[in-house]
Amino acid sequence: MASRSFIRQAIGAAVVACLLSSSARAASLAGMSLPDSYIVDGQSLVLNGVGLRTLTIFGIRAYIAGLYLPRPSHDATQILASGEPRVVILRFLRSASKARIETEYRAGERNNCGQGGCAAADKADFERLIAAAPAVERGDTSTYVFTATGVQVFANQRLIGNFANKDLAYHLLAGFIGPHPPSQQLRRRLLGLPES
Repeated sequence: MASRSFIRQAIGAAVVACLLSSSARAASLAGMSLPDSYIVDGQSLVLNGVGLRTLTIFGIRAYIAGLYLPRPSHDATQILASGEPRVVILRFLRSASKARIETEYRAGERNNCGQGGCAAADKADFERLIAAAPAVERGDTSTYVFTATGVQVFANQRLIGNFANKDLAYHLLAGFIGPHPPSQQLRRRLLGLPES
């Protein structure tokens, strides 16, 4: 009888150890890792998908990105419309100058706003974001925390912008998972969809 009790306790301890180790895991891609969860105002978000952003026809690896949601979803329209917290983390695979970061932001604006696709009121906040965005080194992170009221932007866990602007938040998130992402492969991976 005592041996059965010991076996049950050992199995229970093993299960707890497995659960603890799985919650501490990190998703890895291209030699970099992202956490499996992210906490926003006490709410734990799960990693929905992780993808690689490449530049130019030569496939230069720029960053890995992870999308965090309250629960897994493959539906970009629903994710974009949600008032729940959502997070995108970028971990850079190479350094980039401030000018290069600005170029990427402006390319995203052109792709997602086109001719008048974004509200004119977003312009001032967008310019403030570009002005605050620093150059990056390998291993640096940029984090976008999307809420029902707007978006907070962090560079290496340091707040660089807090925008109470739902439209700007929508377009920044759409820049990753909307109809005009930096790459369709990155979009599919963030949404947890299989390769096409």
